[in-house]
Amino acid sequence: MFVAILAGLLVSIDALFIGVSFGSQKRCKVWHIIVINIALIGLCFLGYFLGLFIGDRIYFDIDLIIGLIFILLGVWMILAYFIFEHRKRKREEDVVDETLATEVKKRKGSTKNIWLTGIFMSVEAMFITIGLTLTLEISTVLIPLTVAIAHFAYSLVTFFLSKYLRRFPPIIGHIVAGLALIAYGIMAIVL
Repeated sequence: MFVAILAGLLVSIDALFIGVSFGSQKRCKVWHIIVINIALIGLCFLGYFLGLFIGDRIYFDIDLIIGLIFILLGVWMILAYFIFEHRKRKREEDVVDETLATEVKKRKGSTKNIWLTGIFMSVEAMFITIGLTLTLEISTVLIPLTVAIAHFAYSLVTFFLSKYLRRFPPIIGHIVAGLALIAYGIMAIVL
């Protein structure tokens, strides 16, 4: 049981950097994090039940598949940030009036990125829960609870810290969180 809690806490560390990324954006409010984490809790429990369902039907070592999923999620998280930023800049270049471009950036860009990152974080937490359910010998309800609570606590604490500390560019959170997922994937394959 202790291993399930420890694993849930460790694999949720990427939420620290998501919180930094959210806190660095002026448009992000605490209610964004609360709504995202409510959805995340539901997806963690869905992941737990999917893991139990899949685990009863798989008769081979699934660590390679789980590792590859985490690596792909990490790469996608890093690339998605650059793709969305490139598209946002392209839209701003298409707008002739600079004041209108600034308004578009303020209104649409940040909020859209917040929700997209939140959706990604929730789906990633679901995959973490599935992975832990499949790889740990003890499958307990503490797995989704720990993953969900850790994501919520980590993202909320670093959200508030980044609001009061020096502003970090959002790219830092996305890259570090992506690299953390890639590291989880490599650990799942190797260990």
